[in-house]
Amino acid sequence: MPKVQRSSYSASEKLKILLYAKERGQRAAARNFSIDHSMISRWEKHEDKLKSANGKNRRVGAGRKPQYPEAEASLKTWVIEFRKDGIAVTPKMVKIYMKEILIKEFAHIYLNSENFLASDRWFYGFLKRSGFSLRRKTKIGQKLPAQLSEKLLEFQRFIIKKRKQFEYELCEIGNMDETPVYFDMVGNLTIENRGVKSVQVRTTGNEKNRFTCVLTVLADGTKLPPIVIFKGKQMPKNLPSGIIVMMHPKGWMDEFGMKTWFNKVWKKRPGGNEINKRKSFLVMDSFEGHKTDAIKNIARSENTDLAIIPGGLTSIVQPLDVCLNKPFKDKLREKWNIWMSSGQFSYTKGGNLKKPGYDIICKWILEVWAEIPREMIVKSFKKCGISNAMDGSEDDLFGQDEREEEIDENEREIVDIDSDSADELEEL
Repeated sequence: MPKVQRSSYSASEKLKILLYAKERGQRAAARNFSIDHSMISRWEKHEDKLKSANGKNRRVGAGRKPQYPEAEASLKTWVIEFRKDGIAVTPKMVKIYMKEILIKEFAHIYLNSENFLASDRWFYGFLKRSGFSLRRKTKIGQKLPAQLSEKLLEFQRFIIKKRKQFEYELCEIGNMDETPVYFDMVGNLTIENRGVKSVQVRTTGNEKNRFTCVLTVLADGTKLPPIVIFKGKQMPKNLPSGIIVMMHPKGWMDEFGMKTWFNKVWKKRPGGNEINKRKSFLVMDSFEGHKTDAIKNIARSENTDLAIIPGGLTSIVQPLDVCLNKPFKDKLREKWNIWMSSGQFSYTKGGNLKKPGYDIICKWILEVWAEIPREMIVKSFKKCGISNAMDGSEDDLFGQDEREEEIDENEREIVDIDSDSADELEEL
């Protein structure tokens, strides 16, 4: 007799099966009741709970009734309406909206609504009660090259040699990186009805439209001002202070952008504006715009040694790429989710969602950049083998965890262009 798939069993049903199993064995009970014997083993571990729940006409672990049924019904309707429009609904959006409707719409019903915490336990309970589940979009991950050991050793030798020679302070060791950000920050998860085979997410029509964010950090945890490069020619208005905005026909970094970065960002490092600058050390990936003759000359004039990461190693030895870009983008996505859930978006004449304005994006970038902790930055340099103690006491920190960011291969057209040999590293 084939096993019958059951979604749940009552406490009395489980106790009946357990009694049969005690008398004749688990496998005999499994055959008789057409269930998997492993389920019986699990029930045996919780037999006391089953006995206490017997006779209460509910499943074990069914839990108490929801505290805010009317608010959850309104929330469910809101989720359904968003999904009808193809808009992704994330856990963050659900929690924010639930708090909002409790205060604005149901405060007269639930007197203790201000104490609602929107915990993960409540969230997953809401999904179950409403017939929803979290669904994930397919990711395209970048596979690392198979043979990297020799390149990695050469780069590490170069780092150690330079550090021994010039004894840079931690505040004099930096890393800069350009990371592309899409205007559609939908993410990979949305809430959807269980069993739905096709999970569609509506976008603003800007899923291929992106801008470049240039981040710079120092090994002591210092964050330098961010640069954002938008596509176009006309400079946006009403931009917040504290961020450097540039316009480019493709929204990319180029040699002119690098010159601007040296002048407006790298000089902001400790001692960067002094006449007799101390020797500094800058780690960058092998994007062509980082290693032109003009950029090498500017670096020399700034008393800065360049360490160009060989192609294929950015995911291992670049601090921003390994540890910081992902949390930065995750926090940006949270800002986008809050913006979406609060209904601040608008529609074009064609019925598409409008992307957030440049001023809003710049504001988000400043807020998110301020939230990145110094400790995370310090750890990122050690994890990449850039600033570890020279006595070898911190060697175990190199490559301690797995890479924290999955990179769309299309995004790498900006950064991982070519490789450099150890000879070229020395030449720089």
